[in-house]
Amino acid sequence: MPVTRLRRIFQLVVLAAALHAGWSFARGLGLASVETYCPFGGLETAWSVLTGGRVSCATGSHNLTLMAALLVLALLARKAFCGWVCPVGTVSELLAAAARRLRPGRRAQGLVTPPRAADRWLRWLRWPVLVLILVLTARTAELVFRPLCPYYVMTSFHGHEVQAWSYGVLAVLLAGALVVPMIWCRYLCPLGAALWPPAAAGILRLRRRPERCSGCRACDAACPHSLSVSEAAELRSGECTLCLACVDSCPSAGALELAAPRLARPLPRPLVPALVVVLAASGVVAGDAVALPSYVLEVAAAEGETATATLVVRQVRCVDTARTAASHLATAAGVLRITAYAARHELEVEYDPSLTDAGTLARALEGPVWDGETGQFLYGRYEVLGIEEGGRR
Repeated sequence: MPVTRLRRIFQLVVLAAALHAGWSFARGLGLASVETYCPFGGLETAWSVLTGGRVSCATGSHNLTLMAALLVLALLARKAFCGWVCPVGTVSELLAAAARRLRPGRRAQGLVTPPRAADRWLRWLRWPVLVLILVLTARTAELVFRPLCPYYVMTSFHGHEVQAWSYGVLAVLLAGALVVPMIWCRYLCPLGAALWPPAAAGILRLRRRPERCSGCRACDAACPHSLSVSEAAELRSGECTLCLACVDSCPSAGALELAAPRLARPLPRPLVPALVVVLAASGVVAGDAVALPSYVLEVAAAEGETATATLVVRQVRCVDTARTAASHLATAAGVLRITAYAARHELEVEYDPSLTDAGTLARALEGPVWDGETGQFLYGRYEVLGIEEGGRR
């Protein structure tokens, strides 16, 4: 199977999984949102974790561990995440392919390819976008990029904070991808900016053997990011996604190969997707093992034996909802401390076992909530999906 076909299958599976997660979460059928495994969330919440030990908004440990795994992947295989995994990159490539059918023979699968000098300068636009997002997120502790993020708008099925104008922005970006290939990925993507430095130092690269190269430039035409593959002895650009489209398009056997420094022999092309899978799995496993709180509420000091229980609550999905749920539960007898993990929809409750138990706490949370604005009790505001009892101490 050509590696480009394998990559397309890989991309479509990830896109389908993201759409399924977004649909399930929007319809209340699943707990994992499209943000749960987004590595950019790790960058957005990094400042909050470093300064306060808590994650921001709806982010969690998976965002941080997957971002760490992504940085390792960039050091090994450049921007392979962008070319093999990212749903926005997948949709952008599909649109560029559609544009190529409209204008056969156009370089880099698009209708317009900016001049090389303009392209180089335009790529710097990603940096102010990245800095602005990180500064505003650090100041507000909110995911300010949500209503503008093409990934979130495209896959969340009108998720939290998505506005009507968000779809207009998405439409402009998608239309732009028909004209200028990979316009979002090249010039605006903040994650692409963050990955550029480690990707530029990436170990794997494409090596061109001049003695076997026919000079047909088919590799240049195949590159989604308009890189000049035919002019490099080794392609070490930080923009290379190791999609290997150039290798598959090359009519001269052995002219392009996957390589690493000080290795004369070419490396097997399936090494790239293998690294993607291994590091993605490592990030997920590490995220399962690490627990970073979203919110902590100290209710009372312990005076004797204590016990813990973890309540899985559907409506706990961000710092604000965790704070509200914790405040309601804090009125129950025997509650000592509540630690919320919003990305996991969990409230870990430390309590006095002589005064209450896990079942009573769950019923207290699911009980009526007084709404000061309406002057009425609200019923069914919280739904406890599961209870895990911890030990006593």
